[in-house]
Amino acid sequence: MLLSDRDIRAAVESGEIRLEPFEDAMVQPSSVDVRLDRYFRVFENHRYPHIDPAEEQSELTRMVEPSGEEPFILHPGEFVLGSTYEVVSLADDLAARLEGKALALGTPVPTPHGWRTMGDLRPGDEVFDETGAPTEVVAATPPMSGRACYELELSDGTVLVADAGHRWVTRSRADRRAGRPGSPRTTAEIADSLRCGHEFNHHVGLTRPVQHPHADLPIDPYVLGASVAEEASRAAPLALAPYLTAGITQRLALLQGLMDGAGHVDDRGGCEFVSTREYLADAVVLLAASLGLCPTKAKRRALVRGIDCGPAFHVRFLSRIPVFRLERKLARVRTDARAHAHRSVVAVRPVPSVAVRCIQVAAPGGQFLVGPTYVPTHNSSLGRLGLLTHSTAGFIDPGFSGHVTLELSNVATLPIKLWPGMKIGQLCFFRLSSPAEHPYGSDRYGSRYQGQRGPTASRSYLNFHRTQV
Repeated sequence: MLLSDRDIRAAVESGEIRLEPFEDAMVQPSSVDVRLDRYFRVFENHRYPHIDPAEEQSELTRMVEPSGEEPFILHPGEFVLGSTYEVVSLADDLAARLEGKALALGTPVPTPHGWRTMGDLRPGDEVFDETGAPTEVVAATPPMSGRACYELELSDGTVLVADAGHRWVTRSRADRRAGRPGSPRTTAEIADSLRCGHEFNHHVGLTRPVQHPHADLPIDPYVLGASVAEEASRAAPLALAPYLTAGITQRLALLQGLMDGAGHVDDRGGCEFVSTREYLADAVVLLAASLGLCPTKAKRRALVRGIDCGPAFHVRFLSRIPVFRLERKLARVRTDARAHAHRSVVAVRPVPSVAVRCIQVAAPGGQFLVGPTYVPTHNSSLGRLGLLTHSTAGFIDPGFSGHVTLELSNVATLPIKLWPGMKIGQLCFFRLSSPAEHPYGSDRYGSRYQGQRGPTASRSYLNFHRTQV
């Protein structure tokens, strides 16, 4: 069970969690901010021909302390060890981890040149930012496993898997009432404040139309859309593929053809599309979402004169753009500029851990689009600077006490200043099903890092074991 802010404070008060020094202002809805200490270990790789975990290589790293109030300069491509300013001590029934910000490797990502996945992206690739403009991927972490993962569900039915520390820009009810813009919040924070009374608390904004390049298409998009929708053509799903990632005007023309052929306007001014062919309904969802709208899809039974003709797929959305060309339909569309300008977060569910990773993009806002409905998601603030932070341990074991050693990597093209005392990450705490029988620090496990102070070099040689194969 992930501890909330109330439970974290209670555990600190009872001594189950000790953070030295502790400041109540560092407590977040489901985590505690931790800061960077002033000591760093830099690697002296030239001293050894190779790194051997079976041997003590005492000169592999060198401790560095910036003088006075000067920052430590982390150069591009450089990797160093740092540590938390706080000493962290845990009771026998609590574990913790330093959370990063990452999405599941299989998450679909729209790009100017077609669909990719989070696991496929490399620095130099392009994705889209929240304005729909192409933006470069400037860094990407290796896949990470063993992290606490959640399934985040939006009001349009979109489901995305991310770790507890991944950030989303949301507008809470308090933000909306005060007229404030949204701000980045972690998956865990959204889970802890999902509802405000009877209202879903968090709204995620929509993208503007995404700027795919203009395509050389064999058939006019409007003609193809109208023909397919009216059953005059039995085009296979693949025939639409190049049209779904064409330019803005081309995608709009295809959507207009589909809507003129098989769409209508309901009594409330909403736009609907109905087809017995699911790939056409999916095409309308993708087209509408890529144009900055918020479509939903439902499966129902098709009845013709009372006879059940099998499943039909209904797509509905409110529109701020002309998705019809037929005047009799277009005149009935509700064109409220505020209509469906967001998606609500309706559920955040723990799921089994999957491999995840984080990318950094060049966009000033630090957001990029993910999922089949082009959902904006967010980098961490330090990640946008090119600083990637991880704990050397996966989970911080029950019974541990000491500074937490950090892995710090600069994946940017400029040096980064690391200031002593700066916020460097967030610790999340988990309650075990029962106290550990042999907590960290007991003789059973060796516990070679118990009581560590400052960034601690590898002590793997103390318990090295070579398995015979």
